[in-house]
Amino acid sequence: MHARARGLDPLHADAILAVLFAVFAVIEAFNVAPEGEDGLAITVAAAVVSSSAVAVRRRDPLAAAALFGIPVAAQALLGGFLLHDATVPFLVLLVLLYSIGRYAEGHRFWIGVPLVIVASGNALALESSLEQQDNFFWFAFLMILPALAGRALRSRALLQHELREKAEQAELRREDSARRAVEDERERIASELQAVVANGVTAMVVQAGAVPRMLAAGETGHAGQAFAAIEETGRDALAEMRRLLGVLRRDDERPELAPQPGLGRLEALVERARERGLEVSVREDGDARPLTPGIDLTAYRILQDALEAAAEKGASRAEVLVRYAERELVVGVRDDREGGASHRLPGLMDRAHLYGGFLEAGREGDRFALRARLPIEPLAAPELTGAGS
Repeated sequence: MHARARGLDPLHADAILAVLFAVFAVIEAFNVAPEGEDGLAITVAAAVVSSSAVAVRRRDPLAAAALFGIPVAAQALLGGFLLHDATVPFLVLLVLLYSIGRYAEGHRFWIGVPLVIVASGNALALESSLEQQDNFFWFAFLMILPALAGRALRSRALLQHELREKAEQAELRREDSARRAVEDERERIASELQAVVANGVTAMVVQAGAVPRMLAAGETGHAGQAFAAIEETGRDALAEMRRLLGVLRRDDERPELAPQPGLGRLEALVERARERGLEVSVREDGDARPLTPGIDLTAYRILQDALEAAAEKGASRAEVLVRYAERELVVGVRDDREGGASHRLPGLMDRAHLYGGFLEAGREGDRFALRARLPIEPLAAPELTGAGS
């Protein structure tokens, strides 16, 4: 039961509280009504309306102040007795003053509190004997205390919220700083390991170049030693390469056990793009032929990034081109995105340059086009069969 009460929406809880106040205020009005008084009806109506102010005390404290103060003052002028010898209206008054202090912003606080206190004080003076009018100062002093208590709690809550936000921002900055430090250290280690691998490969090339001269000179023993040194250097270089890949792999990445993708998986790539809502058409020109693993993977990654960028930037249609020329492979994507290239484009350009190709991207009329040219081995000329064979 307690858990259900805590989980209740505050606005619903205020509405329920307002109904309870209204019911008890009406019952109390009937019980304290003086004999022969004609103001019972106006008192009951004012009790219901003023109690309903509790329902909006969080949502609009100034409206709640008006909803309480106006009917209380009006019923006193019309001969009502809502505050005379009553308890429930004073409870509503205390709750309302606290709520104005707790939830009202800026000038609403300075309007709402005087409105409620002045209306209640004047109503009480009209309903009571004239001698009690001198006690308005003490009434106002006592009534302002709940408003000040609500204001103090509001200030504390705002301060806690501000401190919590600053703590969260500080934590984010700390995590970002730690992440940058890790990335910088990874780059430094990777650079050092790359130099080690490059030196090892260079030594292998030098030793391998000396082997033919040793064999020509009949120095088979020295040639054997050179082969052993090449083998040992190659093993060391491979070990350093594995370390380099381990350093470059992100914390959330796992070693890739499946074969690297290539243009043979283009259809699956296109299907994934279509599942994301991108209408993709594919055009293949020329005679498809086997590609080296590096060229095949590079072409696949270029098309993959172009389709992903098109979907991310709101494109609805894309055209994929794969053309096998005699000495080059041309791959490209044209789409109707509104933006430009993705932030991964420089990396793709470097990948294409690594294999002797180049990549270009930009607007072509109302379309965005990305096209890459990668060098490949020319087709082997067919062998001619002699006339007498």
